[in-house]
Amino acid sequence: MFGIDPLTATTLLILAASGGGTDGDKICKMPVTPKINIVPQAEETKYDYSQTMAQLQQYSMDTIDPYGFHGTTATQGFMKGGVMLEPKIKFGSGTLPMYPQAACVWYESIDVAIKLDPTIVLAKEVYNDRCMRQAVGDHERKHVKIDRMIVNKYSKIMGRKVYDALAQRGFVGGPVPRDQAQALADRMSTVVQQVVEHEFKKMDLERIEKQRELDNLEEYESVNAKCPKFNLTEEMMTGVKAAPKRTR
Repeated sequence: MFGIDPLTATTLLILAASGGGTDGDKICKMPVTPKINIVPQAEETKYDYSQTMAQLQQYSMDTIDPYGFHGTTATQGFMKGGVMLEPKIKFGSGTLPMYPQAACVWYESIDVAIKLDPTIVLAKEVYNDRCMRQAVGDHERKHVKIDRMIVNKYSKIMGRKVYDALAQRGFVGGPVPRDQAQALADRMSTVVQQVVEHEFKKMDLERIEKQRELDNLEEYESVNAKCPKFNLTEEMMTGVKAAPKRTR
């Protein structure tokens, strides 16, 4: 694990005077206080330098080429590894003392893990050059840092959005016939998942935008300027050795 500050568990105290909820809240009471935990997690950055420069050129990148139509950009390294969302929702349920065939369902806990698993890929030729290894590696580590910042930002937003959605709809559902309790829990689960997935989509769009902002012409030129002795040859790019010149 590395430097992502996890959010502390948010304990939601549901008070009768807080407003929101449904008529069922007045009949169905929660025996426990529901908790919403949105936790960003990051694995240690891994490195892959098993592929050649020519092999890296075969990857399709979503970066917009800062050199435009008249330049050629060589892929010397990249950061891979997406952001994964793992929501877990735990429910409690019970019957009403006076109506044993009626059930209430409530949220006990909502845990959402936002996971990062970054890998920095460097071409063999780049890794074997001490200067380029550092220069390109530093650039790719900036991409990892951006992901960490975005995930931290949206973990806070996501927690608030989930709370607001449930405060409006209610943290407890019912009463319903006992044989409909599972269907009610499924609907309550869907509400949380829809809120979380909506914020996740917004996070992903901002993540792509911020990553593209980093891959600008000034940044590329800065990386190249650090290692002027590194000679990027056609053979590196294509993996094909130039034919020897014929002599008469």
